Amino acid sequence: MDSTSDLIIDSLNEEPIGETDHFIWFITDIGIVALFKGDENFETYGSKVEIEANKIALDITKEENEYLKIKDRQLFLFYS
Repeated sequence: MDSTSDLIIDSLNEEPIGETDHFIWFITDIGIVALFKGDENFETYGSKVEIEANKIALDITKEENEYLKIKDRQLFLFYS
């Protein structure tokens, strides 16, 4: 596993900053992580992430983002 993955996995052990219908949200050393709560397909989660970020007062519209799968966990990483 690479250092980016290690940083993200370590952050998932910390207290989340919020929870929405489809995601658990975390702050990491490299950005904000939206961890998928279930096993729906990527398109379903991709269409909901921005809406749900707004529900917990996060503006991710100007952030770069990546979809990652690390140790069977699916997530979006948002960073500047």
